[in-house]
Amino acid sequence: MTLKRKLHSALLIALAMLTVLVSCGTEEPVPEPKKPCVPDETIVEFNDKYKNFYEIFVRSFKDSDGNGIGDLNGITQKLDYLKPASGAYGSSSLGINGIWLMPVCPSPSYHKYDITDYMAIDPSYGTMEDFENLVQKCHEHGITLIIDMVLNHTSSKHEWFTMFCDNLRKLKDGKELQFDEKYTRYYSHLTADELLEKGGVKLDKDNGNYIYYTLNGAKFRPIIGTDYYYECSFSDDMPELDYNCEDVWQEVEKICDFWIGKGLDGFRFDAVTYFDYGKTTENAKILRRIAQYCRSKKPDFYIVGEAWTSAPIIRDYYKSGFDSFFNFPFANTGGYISKTVKSQNGKEYAKKVQNWNNQLKLVSATDAIDAPFVSNHDMYRSSSYFMTLGQRKIAASLYLMMPGNTFIYYGEEIGLKGTSSEGSKKDPTARLPMKWSASDDGSSIARPEGSDLTVDQNQIDGVAEQLSDENSLLNHYRLLLKLKNQNPQIARGTVTACEFGKDSICAYTCIYDGVAVMVLHNLDLEEASFDLNTLGFSDFTELRGYIVAKNAEGENESNSAPVFGASSQEETQEEEKEPEATLEGGKLTIPGRTTVVLRSTQHYDDVVINPDSITTSPEDEQVQGMNDD
Repeated sequence: MTLKRKLHSALLIALAMLTVLVSCGTEEPVPEPKKPCVPDETIVEFNDKYKNFYEIFVRSFKDSDGNGIGDLNGITQKLDYLKPASGAYGSSSLGINGIWLMPVCPSPSYHKYDITDYMAIDPSYGTMEDFENLVQKCHEHGITLIIDMVLNHTSSKHEWFTMFCDNLRKLKDGKELQFDEKYTRYYSHLTADELLEKGGVKLDKDNGNYIYYTLNGAKFRPIIGTDYYYECSFSDDMPELDYNCEDVWQEVEKICDFWIGKGLDGFRFDAVTYFDYGKTTENAKILRRIAQYCRSKKPDFYIVGEAWTSAPIIRDYYKSGFDSFFNFPFANTGGYISKTVKSQNGKEYAKKVQNWNNQLKLVSATDAIDAPFVSNHDMYRSSSYFMTLGQRKIAASLYLMMPGNTFIYYGEEIGLKGTSSEGSKKDPTARLPMKWSASDDGSSIARPEGSDLTVDQNQIDGVAEQLSDENSLLNHYRLLLKLKNQNPQIARGTVTACEFGKDSICAYTCIYDGVAVMVLHNLDLEEASFDLNTLGFSDFTELRGYIVAKNAEGENESNSAPVFGASSQEETQEEEKEPEATLEGGKLTIPGRTTVVLRSTQHYDDVVINPDSITTSPEDEQVQGMNDD
């Protein structure tokens, strides 16, 4: 055998052995990107409240014991998928550093927003030991953990409500109270005469059983066997607590103490506009007392509130001292993100981002943190109204690169489906099981009762398949989070919109601690080029990274706007070359549907915001309700 043939044989043997070794591995590395569009570099972790959060409906996320229900241990098993990315090649993590768990306490409903015991874990989710282990493992992975705190209302099956109703019946009958008299004041309640005196309106009988009243938008149902009606704006099964009762406050403090003692990093407060319905000032007082109490126990405790209302009212709620409120004006089918994807008017979007964030800075330059998102558990999933992969990617680019704490709804990163034309099925259908792979598509987890059975996940790839697909939606999310984490100014900085002379270009600078970065989105499908020297941005000389949001495999969408509930028209053509953003000699070239981050070489002074520069529009006053999608 010649030397050449011997070397060739040895090479074949070595390759065969290498193949065997690789096949025996427990995890295949993520394919290396074709181009280093986002560089590998160490991500500096800041010890502050700015995080990228991931919202999880525990029941539908991961089942660890095979009983058909997602549980806390299932989340613990998936922390390697969720954890912060190191930036190194081969990492398969999403790159979040915060988790929000929807309610985990015992509840008779599938959604668990009607709680029967605030200091326990629902048995279907696991044990308190499982929860404590999850807290510990999250912290080991560098992940902040917050849970839903539902304190506007309880379950009608909570012992407080049972004692409340029993006391009122005993008082009416002149009998001795069986329970402490304090429980008579735990829930918001009025007589029919009081409701009418305050302007309440009597409604038709419900199924011929009883009469409802409404008062300033709040709903009241009769307490059978008494002359009273209890407030229950969300559901008859969710009676609302009365925060004029000091004994209720003592209960709330005990609950906060309990969970803070478990090592939690924060709370997400549900329905904060309902504590004293329709009264922003009174609600803000309640929230301020909650925030002050929690921080008296843990100074760095993070608190985010659900104020599903208009932009000016959300801004006013920030005066309560809560760190964040969800940015509803930008989310949902009618929000600014959806409108921008459809209109491709990036110039106006940049102004919206600046205007909103400057308003928050004026409320509190250091403590007000925006909480942008695109959809959540009360909405149709965004894959329902962004009908192509390219649209879903650019929508992700728009909201993940906003300042503040972005919130990703579980499955958003893989395009999980969740829409129903029947309103009663909307919420459970938006909370369908996560799809982990083609072989583990979530079908092993029982669907939430009441969900639309016509909606399935067969048409989307699971996490495993998308991790191995360079052009997948999941890898687009991963790159965005990586780029944002590498440039901490984006989350923390003061925003200034930039003019590039083209409506399809969204551009704004974020200045933090003397460093300025510029975020640019080219929303058009065509490449755009600019001379930064001519535009007055000659100091932005460093291209930090770029992410292309066009469809996979060379698909080139048409410029037609997406239509809710229907596929948009697309043309397919082969790209001659991979799209690439470049910055040479001040000339910036941005491919179509691409996000770019630049950094300046100069030191910047803090931006002084002029209150007179804040603008408002009629659409800022609009509120897209829970059932308006």
